Amino acid sequence: MSHDCRWALHNALKGWTLYDLDDREVQLVIKTMSINEAKLTHICQSGAAQWAKLTEAAYPQFFKKLVLDSTNYPGIDTQLTSSGIDTEYFVVRPKKVMFPRLHKRYEIEVPCFIFSTTRQFHSTTSDLSEGGLFFKDLIPEWVAGYFIVGVHSPDGIIQLMCSLVEDQKEKKRVQIVSEESDPQFIVYKDWLSRSSASN
Repeated sequence: MSHDCRWALHNALKGWTLYDLDDREVQLVIKTMSINEAKLTHICQSGAAQWAKLTEAAYPQFFKKLVLDSTNYPGIDTQLTSSGIDTEYFVVRPKKVMFPRLHKRYEIEVPCFIFSTTRQFHSTTSDLSEGGLFFKDLIPEWVAGYFIVGVHSPDGIIQLMCSLVEDQKEKKRVQIVSEESDPQFIVYKDWLSRSSASN
């Protein structure tokens, strides 16, 4: 692959698009992404007819471990490292361990939609929680993997990254996989707590 080719990246989770990147720049951008962000990122080579999903299987060159040559640079001053910074501004989170979410469900009906680049599915929730949403209608077959669910709250549309709950008899339930620190998930939890209190 020529190193002269240029790339564009589009991230559906955060809503940004970057153009005219070289291979190294694409690598660096991916390095700064969370796992969830990378899963909702598409890539396009200059001159290509359409965007493609960014996966390690399809684009292994961008997921290689970066070899950083620090020989021509001074060492990092301890005042610049995390130990020299006021820890009041940082919360060190333990490594996330995935357990089944056991959240209280609330019987709240709210319009929602799932969208891809070409299609949309609209429904209403029967119940929802901090861990997921249960729709009144069957989720169509084209919905798979990770996807965005738009929740119509009184404060506007809240976008949550979700995936289908496995082994369900009727395909109506999705689990929220947004990171705890995702601003949209924080808005959702706040709205849910206020809505459940008023019900």
